This record gives sequence, structure tokens and C-alpha cells, in this order.
Amino acid sequence: MKKIAYRGSKDNLKQFLLLLKDECQFVQEGDEDLLIIEIDSLETLFKLPKKFSVPSFFFITTKDRRVVESIRQYYISGIFTPPLKKEDVLKKLSVSMASTNKGRSSGELDTLKAKVLAKAESIPALPALAKELLRLSRSDNSQIKDFIVKIKKDQGISSKIIKLVNSPFYGLRQEISSIDRATVLLGINTVKNLALAVSTEGYYNKHFNLYKSTGQGIWEHSVAVAMLSESLAEMLGEDADALYLAGLMHDIGKSILVDFLVQEVDTTEDELAQLGIDHSTVGGTVLKKWAVADSIATAVMNHHDKAEDTYSKIVYYANKIERHRDLRQEIIGEIAQDFGRSYDDVHSAVAEILDTKTDEMNADTQ
Repeated sequence: MKKIAYRGSKDNLKQFLLLLKDECQFVQEGDEDLLIIEIDSLETLFKLPKKFSVPSFFFITTKDRRVVESIRQYYISGIFTPPLKKEDVLKKLSVSMASTNKGRSSGELDTLKAKVLAKAESIPALPALAKELLRLSRSDNSQIKDFIVKIKKDQGISSKIIKLVNSPFYGLRQEISSIDRATVLLGINTVKNLALAVSTEGYYNKHFNLYKSTGQGIWEHSVAVAMLSESLAEMLGEDADALYLAGLMHDIGKSILVDFLVQEVDTTEDELAQLGIDHSTVGGTVLKKWAVADSIATAVMNHHDKAEDTYSKIVYYANKIERHRDLRQEIIGEIAQDFGRSYDDVHSAVAEILDTKTDEMNADTQ
């Protein structure tokens, strides 16, 4: 049985005692196998040595971001944060000195994970136009002219929207030169969603070589998933606006992780091996920070795993079918069976989007 010493408040010590009373023995410092230190402030952290004589863990109870940023200076075996879960605590303690895939210790992964989450918390908020469009979408008193007025005020976004609607993707027979005309031909929802999509493009102005893609490529994929999510939502009678936003933002976590990756990744397992966290989890964190509805944030977090809630399923299938267009028949059949709809219903909802080359959507929007 491991002997653990705890340095911190009595109340938080009680938490560990309750969780680990049958698994570990708590002792006074000097006789321990492992040490847990509560970090409740930056001052507490700075009083500590950089190295410890036994494997040591920090229990971070402060929200001061400077603490997370400073932890990299310390040689520790791991990090705990509230709320504590018995299985998580035991797992970290049991592998504290072991190596994980890619040769990283659990402590290194915890430190990297903390840095990633700190950056996710500080990501710039949605552009003002995007936030205003979302606000108007939720208002029962909004009129078409309200959307158009807001979009037209942003000349940069307006010009990009006009280029998009004139691209082969929309197949319009006449050239569009104004937001008003685009709205008449395509409808306010399409123009509004295009404005949302264009306003998020800036998050992908980075090099995504380690994702074997480009920022433009990831953005275009996100827009396609958004359109598929919207179409499936309409077929199922769900909130199409909410699902469009979930699809649009499902890969936003990659814009954070890409700053920390050191090797190419193909799967979320590769992200976990390198950083201890994946882009789905980070994406959910970003959306919660932006105070986006929990149902949307949850769908983003689950888009690689088919969860039980409808929003998560829709984004999961939209992402899957966009990535594996060569398997469209099998995936359409899977969607139909899961939602109790006919194959033809699902095919009608996604075929037009899948049959269009979304790589033509950029229309020189960069």
C-alpha cells in the first residue's frame, strides 16, 4: 500500500482520504512514497523547490492562469484538479513514474494538458459580427433586414460572402454583386450561415502540416460538416442553426493543439499520446468558455464518438460522411437505421452537399 503525504488544507485532505482510504496510507512528510501538494496561489507555487525527493503531484485549486504557465519549471509526476474522481487519481498514482506512448511521462502529459487548456481559455472570442448574428437568430423579433444590415456593415466579410456565392458551389447562373441580391436568391439563413463561416476563418490562419492539411482545408471541411449537420437537423426537425454552429466549430480544438504538436497525427489517439488531450475535448472547452449552449459544446466534444444525444449523433455522422465520401452508401444506411428514417430521406438531405466539390468554396476568400 502506497504511503502518501499531503501538504495543504485539511478540507482538501479529507477529499483524498475519502477517495483513497482503502487504497493508500496517509502519513506525515518524511515517511512517504508519494507527495501531493495543494497549489492555491502563485505564491504557494513559488515557495516550492523545482525538484522533489519523491514522486510529487500538484493539486491545483486556484484559477490563476499564471500558475499553469509556471508549472513547466517544476519536475513533477502529475497534476490533479477538482473535482476529484477516484479512478483518475488512482490511475495517475499507479503510473506516476511510468512512461506512456511516445516516451512521455504522466507528469509531462499533465503539464502539457494544463498548458493546452490554459491556451483554450484565452482563445479570442467569436468576432463581433458572429456573436451579433447568433443573438439575432435567437430573437423572435428579428427581421431579415436586421441580418442584412449587420452583414453589410462588415465590408471584408461581405466581399468574401459575395465571392463564395459566385463560386461553382452554388451554381448560380448570374453573377451576384450585393448581399441584398444574394439574400433574395439564396435566403437569409444561407447568407447568415455564410457570414458565420467566413467570420471563423481567421482561427485557421496557421500552419497545419502536422495534421497533414492546411488551415484552409480544415476550414472548408468544417463548413461542409456544418452544412451537412444543418441539413440532417432539418430532416429530423431539430434546431438547424444550432447544429450548423456545432458542425462549423467541431474542429476548433485543432487550432489550439497545433501550437503544441511535435509529430504528425492521424487520430485523436495520436493527439492524446503527444499531449494528453484531444481536439474534441479542447473544442468543447472553447465553446463553454464562449458560453455557447451546452448541447452544442457536447456535440463538439463527442463528434468522434457516437453518443446517445441527437445533437452529438448528427455532428458525428456529418463529420464521418464528409471524411469518407467513398463510403456514403454505407453511412447513409447507418444514419437511416439509427434515426428510423428511410434511405431516400437521408440521401436527399446530404446528396447535394456531397456531390459538390467543397474545395471550390474558397473562391479566393483568403
